Amino acid sequence: MSQQSQKAYEEFLPLLRIDPTKIFFDVSPVEIWLEIGFGGGEHMLEQLARNPDVAILGCEPFMNGVAKLLAHLSPQDYARVRVWHEDVRYLLEFSPPSYFSKIFILFPDPWPKKRHQQRRLITTDFITKLLPTLKKGAFLHMASDDSSYVEQIQEVLYNHPFFTLCEGPSSADPLTWGERPEGWPKTRYEQKAVFQGKKCAYMIFQTQGDFS
Repeated sequence: MSQQSQKAYEEFLPLLRIDPTKIFFDVSPVEIWLEIGFGGGEHMLEQLARNPDVAILGCEPFMNGVAKLLAHLSPQDYARVRVWHEDVRYLLEFSPPSYFSKIFILFPDPWPKKRHQQRRLITTDFITKLLPTLKKGAFLHMASDDSSYVEQIQEVLYNHPFFTLCEGPSSADPLTWGERPEGWPKTRYEQKAVFQGKKCAYMIFQTQGDFS
């Protein structure tokens, strides 16, 4: 970690870290978004710049990623940024109901080895825990460059009773994967995948029905 990132981590994380006993944001933004696994924060920072009336809660368990975000975050955005530096599953246990208008899960760890795939984030159980925190009509943005993980996402969400597929490939075959949707900021992991010649699958879902 660079000296600048270390300094940002030590100075600013205490200001922005989620306290489960308090309300998440002191401001009243138009919408509150959640990014799960923000990596180095590239996508989150661009969304903050594009959407000045939106607050974003970012989850990232790795110190280097959190430090990179904090080192590039503008002080004027502190009021509308919060960081959860642990597993997102714990965050969902005390998140308010019908809270998030949009969620990003971009290039989650694919755990490509078969014996490790039970560690993947996107499971029916996880989505069941996530649903109560979403507003009705909320959007869920997902992306992956791993075909077996795309297949798992499709199995979990494509026929889910409380989600409608707005955009996404018809199968887990990379030949059916389209281009990145317009206005979709790149992440460092996406750029790495593209550099390696991989295709990426982009999926957008919207909540529907009564899931309270």
